[in-house]
Amino acid sequence: MRYIHKGQEPEGLLEYRLTPHATYEGLPQEVKDELRERLAREQGFLCCYCMQRIKPEADGMKIEHWASQSAPSTRHRQLDWKNLLGACKGGEGSPQRQQHCDTRKGDTPIQVNPTDEGCERLVRFLADGTIASQDSAIDGDLNQTLNLNQARLKHNRRAILDGFLEAMRRKYPGTTWTEAAMARELEELMRLDASGRLGEYCQVPIFWLKKRMGRLGQPRP
Repeated sequence: MRYIHKGQEPEGLLEYRLTPHATYEGLPQEVKDELRERLAREQGFLCCYCMQRIKPEADGMKIEHWASQSAPSTRHRQLDWKNLLGACKGGEGSPQRQQHCDTRKGDTPIQVNPTDEGCERLVRFLADGTIASQDSAIDGDLNQTLNLNQARLKHNRRAILDGFLEAMRRKYPGTTWTEAAMARELEELMRLDASGRLGEYCQVPIFWLKKRMGRLGQPRP
């Protein structure tokens, strides 16, 4: 999970939201298509929760409501741009134990919110690929509600970290990497490619570098 900065509300959503009796269920298809494109792009084409690749099409991602669109207490946020995120399909159609992200979460409320700037300081990644938090409620969000330690996701995060560390050892031979070298690698991991994409699970090596550099408690630049 990584921090997602919410940009300007899409024009199509704004126009529809201001019409009388507007609901998410009544959202025109062209507005949904625009939403998928904008959500995917502002997230670097990564799922808001697990950080695997998403595509801005109906079978390539879901439009997630962080606060439930159907719960009486949060129904008023069903068309709130700041409440909308792009999520992967999350094992849709699979047994519940294999589901994750929005598909597993459903209408269950969670505390951890990728649009909160401090969310990255609440989450850590272990060497075996585990995602965890020292906050018990958020750890429950990660493990139970979102199921982000599902076996495949955990394996993928470990593979990304192992591959990154091996690349670092080849690129910077020796036992000690300089602060300048790590800063360059950190900047590269946080940079979008020519297509506006971030690397899958990029927050795992970012976390590792920030921890080694002593930057975990610092705000994002």
